[in-house]
Amino acid sequence: MERYFWHLSGPQADGLACVLCGADYLKARIPSVEVGKVPDTEAPVFACADPCAEKIAAAADAMAREMRDAAAEVGAAWDAETEDHDGSLGGDGHFGHLLRDLRALTGAEALLAVTDDMPSVRYLLRLTARHAEAAVIRAKALLERTADTADGEG
Repeated sequence: MERYFWHLSGPQADGLACVLCGADYLKARIPSVEVGKVPDTEAPVFACADPCAEKIAAAADAMAREMRDAAAEVGAAWDAETEDHDGSLGGDGHFGHLLRDLRALTGAEALLAVTDDMPSVRYLLRLTARHAEAAVIRAKALLERTADTADGEG
């Protein structure tokens, strides 16, 4: 299980109590199932097989549904933003976003050159990775879209 549970009591973190209802497995013989881990020790944690594990699974399903819905909305927004109404590159679709990614990369380069604070460096590296990946995707999309309009370029 890769799900992590935070703010657990001692018995919950030791796997001796339910992470949801707190039932003490040493005092009562309650069937339990592993539902995740403690973040810092990677020790397994447990929940009552019924109803707590089912409640955790239902919450995970709801979260997964929300993520899928959010991804679909982002995908629809991505499709909408990349449509240039007049067919030019000057629209605010891929080309405009590519230019913003390149500006962010330029700024990150300038800051990385003068920053020695490790949390700031790590933040800038994450920012760089995100914008570099987005720039690659957008540049490739623009190359594909403009391939049939290129004047003898291959």
